[in-house]
Amino acid sequence: MTRHVDIDQDRFESLGAITDKIVHGHRSERLWDGEPISEPGIYRKIPMDAYHQQLTVAPSISSSGLREIENKSPLHYWATSYLNPDRPEEESAAHLDFGRAVHTLLLSEDGFRDDYVVRPETYEDDAGKWKPWSGNANACKEWLAARKAQGKTVLLKSQVDDIHGMADRLSKNSVAVDLLRGRIERSIITKDKTGVYLKSRPDSIPADTIIADLKTCADASQAAISRSIINYGYLQQMALAISSLEAVGPSKVNEAVLLFVETSYPYAFNIKPLDNGDIYTAMRVNRRAIDIFARCFAENDWPTYADSTFTWSAPKWWTDRHENDSTLPEIRSAA
Repeated sequence: MTRHVDIDQDRFESLGAITDKIVHGHRSERLWDGEPISEPGIYRKIPMDAYHQQLTVAPSISSSGLREIENKSPLHYWATSYLNPDRPEEESAAHLDFGRAVHTLLLSEDGFRDDYVVRPETYEDDAGKWKPWSGNANACKEWLAARKAQGKTVLLKSQVDDIHGMADRLSKNSVAVDLLRGRIERSIITKDKTGVYLKSRPDSIPADTIIADLKTCADASQAAISRSIINYGYLQQMALAISSLEAVGPSKVNEAVLLFVETSYPYAFNIKPLDNGDIYTAMRVNRRAIDIFARCFAENDWPTYADSTFTWSAPKWWTDRHENDSTLPEIRSAA
C-alpha cells in the first residue's frame, strides 16, 4: 500500500479566502449549468478543461488563442485548437501544472483536493519494504498511472511547500492582498460583432476599478518580467479581460496590474502597474487577432506566418556597424 502525503490547506489562509470573505456579488453572475453558453456574462464553476473546449453555442476563442494567432500564426493556433478534429493529444507540461496549482491553492479555487495529489516520497516494494521513490520502479509507475486515470495532477511535496511559501509572503503585504481582492476564477463570456464568442478568465474580478493578475516566475526582476510581459503577451491578456469586463457590466477599469511572484525561496515579488497607453495598443492588437480568427474560421483556411515571402533586411545596428567598418574590403567585379 503506497503511503499518501496529504495537502495541508489549514496551514495558511489563501489570498483568495481572505478577500472572498470581503467581496460579494457586485455585478450579476451566473452559475454554469453545463450547457453551451449563448448569453454573455460572468460565469462561475466552469472547469478549466470545459473552458478550453466548445464552451459556447458558436466558435469561441480565449486570450491564449488570440496571442497564438498574433505572436505566431493562425496555423499554430489551429494545430492545437479544440476546433481541429485532428489535433494531436497534448501532454501536460510540468511547469503549467505547477502554475495552475499555484493559482488554485493561492486564490482558493474550489476543488484543489479533487484535482491534485501529492506524490509520495517512498513506496513499498514487492517484499514489503519501504524505499525512496523511484521513477523506474513498477509500483511507482502503477501509482502514477492510477492517478492519471483518476484525472489528478501529481505534485511534489516540495512544490506544495513552495506554494505555501508564496502564499505566506504575499499575505503579509497589504498591497498584494488588496490587488487580488475580488471574485476568484470567474469566466467572462462576450459575443463579438463578428459573431464569435470571446472568453476571458482573470484571476480576480475586481471590486473596484483596478484589475490584477498573478504570475509565477523564476525571476521577478525588472529585466526578467519585462521580457515575460512581451514574450507571453500579458498586455493582450489584460486588455481582453478589461474589454470583456466592461462589455458585461457598467464598471470602468482604470488600471491593470501584474503581480509577479518567484516560485522559490525567498519568494520575492514585484508589483507592476501597466501603462494605459500600452493596454490600449494591446486592445487594437486583440481586435486584429479576433478579425483574423473569424475570417479563418469562416473560410476554413489557417495560414502560416503573415510575413511569409516578405524580404528580410538586417537590423539597423548590423548595417550601421558594417557600413562604418573601414577594414571591410570593397568587392570589385572581375574585368
